[in-house]
Amino acid sequence: MMKKRNVCRLAALWLALFLLSGCAGGKESEPSQVPSPAPEQSQAAEPAATSVPTATPEPSAELAATPEPSTEPDPTAAPEPSAAPAPSAAPEPTKAPEPTPTPAPQGPEDGNYTANVTLSGGTGRATIQSPAQLRCAGGQFTATILWSSPNFDYMKVNGTRYELVSAPGSNSAFEIPVAAFDTPLTVVADTVAMSEPHEVEYTLTFDSASLTKQ
Repeated sequence: MMKKRNVCRLAALWLALFLLSGCAGGKESEPSQVPSPAPEQSQAAEPAATSVPTATPEPSAELAATPEPSTEPDPTAAPEPSAAPAPSAAPEPTKAPEPTPTPAPQGPEDGNYTANVTLSGGTGRATIQSPAQLRCAGGQFTATILWSSPNFDYMKVNGTRYELVSAPGSNSAFEIPVAAFDTPLTVVADTVAMSEPHEVEYTLTFDSASLTKQ
Protein backbone atom coordinates (compact mmCIF):
# COMPACT_ATOMS: atom_id res chain seq x y z
CA MET A 1 0.00 0.00 0.00
CA MET A 2 2.85 2.39 0.82
CA LYS A 3 4.46 1.79 -2.56
CA LYS A 4 1.26 2.56 -4.39
CA ARG A 5 0.90 5.78 -2.46
CA ASN A 6 4.42 6.83 -3.32
CA VAL A 7 3.88 6.07 -7.01
CA CYS A 8 0.73 8.13 -6.99
CA ARG A 9 2.49 11.04 -5.34
CA LEU A 10 5.28 10.92 -7.89
CA ALA A 11 2.81 10.82 -10.76
CA ALA A 12 0.92 13.80 -9.33
CA LEU A 13 4.24 15.71 -8.90
CA TRP A 14 5.20 15.10 -12.45
CA LEU A 15 1.85 16.20 -13.70
CA ALA A 16 2.08 19.42 -11.73
CA LEU A 17 5.49 20.15 -13.11
CA PHE A 18 4.29 19.54 -16.62
CA LEU A 19 1.38 21.95 -16.23
CA LEU A 20 3.61 24.64 -14.71
CA SER A 21 6.08 24.41 -17.55
CA GLY A 22 3.27 24.79 -20.09
CA CYS A 23 1.91 27.92 -18.36
CA ALA A 24 5.36 29.44 -18.23
CA GLY A 25 5.81 28.94 -21.96
CA GLY A 26 2.60 30.80 -22.78
CA LYS A 27 3.66 33.85 -20.82
CA GLU A 28 7.03 34.32 -22.59
CA SER A 29 5.57 36.68 -25.18
CA GLU A 30 4.32 39.11 -22.58
CA PRO A 31 6.73 41.91 -21.66
CA SER A 32 8.24 41.62 -18.34
CA GLN A 33 6.98 44.21 -15.93
CA VAL A 34 9.81 43.75 -13.53
CA PRO A 35 11.64 47.10 -13.24
CA SER A 36 15.24 47.01 -14.30
CA PRO A 37 17.64 47.53 -11.50
CA ALA A 38 19.27 50.91 -11.07
CA PRO A 39 22.41 51.47 -13.03
CA GLU A 40 24.53 51.50 -9.89
CA GLN A 41 22.98 48.25 -8.73
CA SER A 42 23.44 46.62 -12.12
CA GLN A 43 27.02 47.71 -12.21
CA ALA A 44 27.56 46.39 -8.74
CA ALA A 45 25.80 43.15 -9.59
CA GLU A 46 27.72 42.56 -12.75
CA PRO A 47 31.12 41.10 -12.18
CA ALA A 48 34.03 43.28 -13.01
CA ALA A 49 35.13 42.72 -16.54
CA THR A 50 38.52 41.15 -16.68
CA SER A 51 40.81 43.26 -18.77
CA VAL A 52 42.11 41.25 -21.64
CA PRO A 53 45.63 42.31 -22.62
CA THR A 54 45.64 43.74 -26.06
CA ALA A 55 48.00 41.91 -28.33
CA THR A 56 50.87 44.10 -29.44
CA PRO A 57 50.86 44.33 -33.21
CA GLU A 58 53.92 42.81 -34.71
CA PRO A 59 56.10 45.28 -36.60
CA SER A 60 56.04 44.92 -40.29
CA ALA A 61 58.97 43.26 -41.98
CA GLU A 62 59.98 46.51 -43.68
CA LEU A 63 60.10 48.47 -40.39
CA ALA A 64 61.71 45.63 -38.44
CA ALA A 65 64.57 45.34 -40.86
CA THR A 66 67.55 47.23 -39.44
CA PRO A 67 69.56 49.05 -42.08
CA GLU A 68 73.07 47.74 -42.39
CA PRO A 69 75.74 50.18 -41.20
CA SER A 70 77.46 52.01 -43.98
CA THR A 71 81.11 51.21 -44.48
CA GLU A 72 81.87 54.75 -45.64
CA PRO A 73 83.22 57.05 -42.90
CA ASP A 74 80.88 59.72 -41.70
CA PRO A 75 82.61 63.09 -42.25
CA THR A 76 80.53 64.70 -39.52
CA ALA A 77 81.39 62.06 -36.93
CA ALA A 78 84.03 63.08 -34.39
CA PRO A 79 87.25 61.05 -34.73
CA GLU A 80 87.65 58.36 -32.16
CA PRO A 81 90.44 59.07 -29.69
CA SER A 82 93.48 56.98 -30.44
CA ALA A 83 94.41 54.47 -27.82
CA ALA A 84 97.19 55.68 -25.57
CA PRO A 85 100.38 53.70 -26.14
CA ALA A 86 101.13 51.21 -23.46
CA PRO A 87 103.90 52.44 -21.16
CA SER A 88 107.13 50.87 -22.17
CA ALA A 89 109.11 48.97 -19.63
CA ALA A 90 111.81 50.97 -17.89
CA PRO A 91 115.10 50.39 -19.68
CA GLU A 92 117.56 48.35 -17.78
CA PRO A 93 120.57 50.30 -16.65
CA THR A 94 123.47 49.69 -18.97
CA LYS A 95 126.56 48.31 -17.38
CA ALA A 96 129.59 50.53 -17.52
CA PRO A 97 132.21 49.04 -19.79
CA GLU A 98 134.98 47.39 -17.92
CA PRO A 99 138.16 49.45 -18.09
CA THR A 100 140.66 48.08 -20.52
CA PRO A 101 143.87 47.32 -18.69
CA THR A 102 146.59 49.66 -19.81
CA PRO A 103 149.67 47.75 -20.77
CA ALA A 104 152.70 48.60 -18.74
CA PRO A 105 155.00 50.93 -20.59
CA GLN A 106 157.84 49.07 -22.14
CA GLY A 107 161.16 49.98 -20.61
CA PRO A 108 164.27 50.68 -22.58
CA GLU A 109 166.12 47.80 -24.09
CA ASP A 110 169.04 46.42 -22.20
CA GLY A 111 172.38 47.69 -23.41
CA ASN A 112 174.85 50.53 -23.25
CA TYR A 113 173.81 54.17 -23.57
CA THR A 114 175.16 57.68 -23.20
CA ALA A 115 173.40 60.76 -21.79
CA ASN A 116 174.33 64.29 -20.89
CA VAL A 117 174.67 64.92 -17.13
CA THR A 118 174.91 68.23 -15.25
CA LEU A 119 176.78 68.63 -11.93
CA SER A 120 175.99 71.35 -9.38
CA GLY A 121 177.00 71.99 -5.77
CA GLY A 122 180.27 71.66 -3.89
CA THR A 123 183.10 74.15 -4.25
CA GLY A 124 182.81 74.28 -8.03
CA ARG A 125 186.40 73.13 -8.58
CA ALA A 126 185.54 69.48 -9.39
CA THR A 127 183.71 68.44 -12.54
CA ILE A 128 182.45 65.18 -14.10
CA GLN A 129 182.61 63.77 -17.63
CA SER A 130 179.52 64.46 -19.84
CA PRO A 131 178.03 62.67 -21.63
CA ALA A 132 178.25 59.92 -19.07
CA GLN A 133 178.35 56.20 -19.84
CA LEU A 134 175.18 54.35 -18.82
CA ARG A 135 174.23 50.68 -18.79
CA CYS A 136 170.63 49.40 -18.80
CA ALA A 137 169.74 46.01 -17.34
CA GLY A 138 166.13 44.99 -16.66
CA GLY A 139 164.93 48.58 -17.21
CA GLN A 140 167.29 49.99 -14.56
CA PHE A 141 170.02 52.43 -15.57
CA THR A 142 173.43 52.56 -13.94
CA ALA A 143 175.70 55.52 -14.71
CA THR A 144 179.48 55.68 -14.54
CA ILE A 145 180.47 58.99 -12.94
CA LEU A 146 184.02 59.93 -13.87
CA TRP A 147 185.45 62.82 -11.80
CA SER A 148 188.07 65.28 -12.89
CA SER A 149 190.07 64.47 -9.71
CA PRO A 150 191.54 61.28 -8.16
CA ASN A 151 190.77 62.56 -4.65
CA PHE A 152 187.29 61.01 -4.24
CA ASP A 153 187.32 57.66 -2.43
CA TYR A 154 183.59 56.80 -2.27
CA MET A 155 180.06 58.10 -3.11
CA LYS A 156 176.67 57.76 -1.42
CA VAL A 157 173.21 57.67 -3.11
CA ASN A 158 170.15 57.48 -0.86
CA GLY A 159 172.40 56.41 2.04
CA THR A 160 174.01 53.54 0.09
CA ARG A 161 177.79 53.66 -0.27
CA TYR A 162 179.45 52.96 -3.65
CA GLU A 163 183.18 52.22 -3.91
CA LEU A 164 185.70 53.16 -6.57
CA VAL A 165 185.71 51.24 -9.85
CA SER A 166 188.73 53.05 -11.25
CA ALA A 167 192.41 52.04 -10.95
CA PRO A 168 194.51 53.63 -8.16
CA GLY A 169 196.15 56.92 -9.21
CA SER A 170 193.58 57.62 -12.00
CA ASN A 171 190.62 59.96 -11.82
CA SER A 172 187.95 58.66 -9.48
CA ALA A 173 185.07 56.74 -11.11
CA PHE A 174 181.95 55.29 -9.54
CA GLU A 175 178.95 53.31 -10.79
CA ILE A 176 175.72 54.64 -9.26
CA PRO A 177 172.01 53.99 -10.03
CA VAL A 178 170.00 56.55 -12.00
CA ALA A 179 166.63 56.81 -10.26
CA ALA A 180 165.12 59.23 -12.83
CA PHE A 181 165.91 61.45 -15.76
CA ASP A 182 165.39 65.23 -15.94
CA THR A 183 165.20 65.35 -12.13
CA PRO A 184 167.93 66.62 -9.80
CA LEU A 185 169.40 63.65 -7.88
CA THR A 186 171.27 64.35 -4.64
CA VAL A 187 174.53 62.47 -4.16
CA VAL A 188 177.42 62.67 -1.70
CA ALA A 189 181.09 62.33 -2.65
CA ASP A 190 183.88 61.98 -0.05
CA THR A 191 187.08 63.84 -0.86
CA VAL A 192 190.55 63.33 0.69
CA ALA A 193 192.04 66.44 -0.89
CA MET A 194 191.64 68.34 2.36
CA SER A 195 193.56 67.76 5.57
CA GLU A 196 190.82 65.36 6.58
CA PRO A 197 188.32 63.31 4.49
CA HIS A 198 185.22 65.39 3.94
CA GLU A 199 181.81 64.47 2.40
CA VAL A 200 180.51 67.02 -0.11
CA GLU A 201 176.92 67.12 -1.34
CA TYR A 202 176.31 67.45 -5.11
CA THR A 203 173.33 67.33 -7.47
CA LEU A 204 173.30 65.31 -10.73
CA THR A 205 170.68 65.79 -13.51
CA PHE A 206 170.54 63.33 -16.44
CA ASP A 207 169.03 64.59 -19.68
CA SER A 208 166.59 62.07 -21.21
CA ALA A 209 166.52 63.87 -24.56
CA SER A 210 170.19 63.10 -25.03
CA LEU A 211 169.85 59.39 -24.16
CA THR A 212 171.48 57.45 -26.97
CA LYS A 213 171.86 53.72 -27.34
CA GLN A 214 175.41 52.57 -28.27
